[in-house]
Amino acid sequence: MGRVKNSNFLEQVLSLCKKDDHLVGCQSGVRSVYASNVLLEAGFKHIYNMGGGYLAWVENDLPVAVLTPKVEL
Repeated sequence: MGRVKNSNFLEQVLSLCKKDDHLVGCQSGVRSVYASNVLLEAGFKHIYNMGGGYLAWVENDLPVAVLTPKVEL
């Protein structure tokens, strides 16, 4: 069973993103290809897909910021 497509994706992007340069990524790079195509078909001009996703990023030893949650006493 695959992931459920977000039927509000384009509407959400349009309401939040006012610039035309966007880096699109996901865990493995598959969903971001589909999302990138939706954005290009909607008229966005500068869409950059993070090929291979986060997994490839980590596999290639690229920098990752790890945030440590604050512990309140």
